[in-house]
Amino acid sequence: MGENVTAIITEIKNISSGILNKDLTTVRGFSERQLEAIAKQTALIQKGVASGDIDEDLREFFLDGLEAMTRNFINTLKGILIVTIEKLWNAIISFLYKAVGVVV
Repeated sequence: MGENVTAIITEIKNISSGILNKDLTTVRGFSERQLEAIAKQTALIQKGVASGDIDEDLREFFLDGLEAMTRNFINTLKGILIVTIEKLWNAIISFLYKAVGVVV
């Protein structure tokens, strides 16, 4: 591999690592907070069902809430990941264009 190819690969890796490390930290923090909230809600429902404070109808209501929380979590996660991939694509394409001498 030529020296230029190695330098281009190294730069693409650096660009990728910089974006992914920053955005994955954001995703990790978001995920931990959301998962904790979902787990706490689940534990509260378990406790209410076990004690009899939550009857079958109310349990269904809370289960619908858990479904909504989980769906929102997954949809937000998908959105964050799509934005991260888009940022990565833009950064790599910008670098490649500059490497070729094209002004973006």
